[in-house]
Amino acid sequence: MEIISQNYEKILENLIINNFSDILKNNLNRNINENKVFNYIAILDTLDESLCKIAKESLINIIESLDRGYKNSIERKHSYHIKSHNKRTIMTIFGEITYRKTIYSHKHFNKFYCFIDDYLGLKKYDYFDPYIKSMVIKYASDNPYSKVAKIINDIIFNRIKLDEPFQYISKQTVRNIVLNEPISEPEINQLETPNDLYIMADEKFVSTQNNNNSDVMVKEIVVFDGKTIKNNRSTLNNKYSFASFNNSLLNKTLDYLYYVYDMDKIKNIFIMGDGANWIKNLKHYFKINNQTNVMFCLDKFHFKQAIHHITTDNLLEKYLTDYVLHNMKNEFINVCDSLIASYPHREETIQAKKDYILNNWQHINNLYNNNLKCPMESQISHTLADLLTSRPKAYSLKTLEKILKLRLLYKNKHNIKMLYLNNYNNKNIKTYKNDNISFKIFEKQNNYKFDESLLKDNYQYIKKDYSCTVKIPFDWLY
Repeated sequence: MEIISQNYEKILENLIINNFSDILKNNLNRNINENKVFNYIAILDTLDESLCKIAKESLINIIESLDRGYKNSIERKHSYHIKSHNKRTIMTIFGEITYRKTIYSHKHFNKFYCFIDDYLGLKKYDYFDPYIKSMVIKYASDNPYSKVAKIINDIIFNRIKLDEPFQYISKQTVRNIVLNEPISEPEINQLETPNDLYIMADEKFVSTQNNNNSDVMVKEIVVFDGKTIKNNRSTLNNKYSFASFNNSLLNKTLDYLYYVYDMDKIKNIFIMGDGANWIKNLKHYFKINNQTNVMFCLDKFHFKQAIHHITTDNLLEKYLTDYVLHNMKNEFINVCDSLIASYPHREETIQAKKDYILNNWQHINNLYNNNLKCPMESQISHTLADLLTSRPKAYSLKTLEKILKLRLLYKNKHNIKMLYLNNYNNKNIKTYKNDNISFKIFEKQNNYKFDESLLKDNYQYIKKDYSCTVKIPFDWLY
């Protein structure tokens, strides 16, 4: 649909020419700086400021033209009286803009209506526009609030600033947006069912506020169905992560598996972790049927760590490892007992690690016999520790729950901005599908005809800062 006329395109062209002419004149007349690179920076700064000015003026004119279009429409005249004309100020990525809008009162019902805010989906009293909020939500999935505020401030008109940038958004505002804005649930695609399925699990303790000063154990489960090795680097195929500090973790994982795969066709499920009881017990929940073999495997990291705690001698470490992998349990016990006798001050540590290995003897061999690797330590470090525990900070349970959700969406490679915008005007959580959003309405149609009844004969005159007067006709159609 062709919605910008040639007149408006000509006006926009004049805006650009006039601004760029001023840039050229100002920079030719200025004194040359001794450090000439600052001349280049000055041009960039002036150009950026001018482009933002053009964008803001254009946005204001488009919004106000849309508002006038509805005001003059037959639909509006049939249902609404004009009540008042107000101004609204919002912050966009180009900077702050203020536009005039029309408030209407219904002819038959006692209610008021603002067409332009409703048409653009702008929430009442919101200062930051939806796109800025979507960026806040996106960056909060991988950064602390203070860094998110800095990123957004740099995007809003601080792109080319050598001095202290202006603070448009604060850390507290970022927190409020993250906590109060709902986002859609992503649509999950079904996958081809493999013979083997791999499940890794671990936990991380996170400090909390207003929770009796106690830490919360956040459990994470990672599911994948194979790996690809390229350039000596392994990539987990169809990896998907889940995390929670309540009892919903297992249900979410099972729901995902049943939806994505045909679980009756899975032959083997390998569960890998550090040997915690809750991880070992997962094999009972993932026992889908009698034909599916579910096996727990102790990850190599904790096995090697236990051996290293028993002795730091490289040769003894090799012997102890070989004893375990070749099922020589008596030899392993004898060496551990000899080390306890030789180093009685380390008896408690050696005995604890000895018992740990003996209790997981078969689980260790399960990992090696099936040629498996468990990179769960790196997974939980990148998913949870990097954002939640790498800095001294405590979260409320409400904040932790929201941050976990955003973090998982980010790590599972979902489009967070689209998930947020899809749910922007809804309180209930929607499911986002890729075909939900369509911009076909803006495609040019050759057979489009202007509605002459909406055109106005008079023009609005606007005085610009750069001392030129331009005509803004109404030619933006609703």
